Amino acid sequence: MSFRPVLILATLLAAWSADATAETIKIGVTPGPHAPILQAVKPIAAKGGLDIQLIEFSAYVVPNAALDAGDIQANSFQNQPYLDNQKADRGYKIEAVGLIDFTVT
Repeated sequence: MSFRPVLILATLLAAWSADATAETIKIGVTPGPHAPILQAVKPIAAKGGLDIQLIEFSAYVVPNAALDAGDIQANSFQNQPYLDNQKADRGYKIEAVGLIDFTVT
């Protein structure tokens, strides 16, 4: 896996922390590569004053529902077509703020 996803997430979270009023952000993840990537981002974000709290979901339909309801502030687990379908099917008012490119060597 390349370090590009970590750098992308760190950059996005650094930008968020510059504008955020809260010091803690809850991010929904699913098992697999998303939780470890965000674990790697946590110390980088902490240097900018942002505490990341990971909320792990085992069912893939739950993170978007939690995000739409305001229970979490972000999630990392899906591709753009899945997000588009979820928004169309369920009427979610959520948007992608960045994409993660997983590269395996």
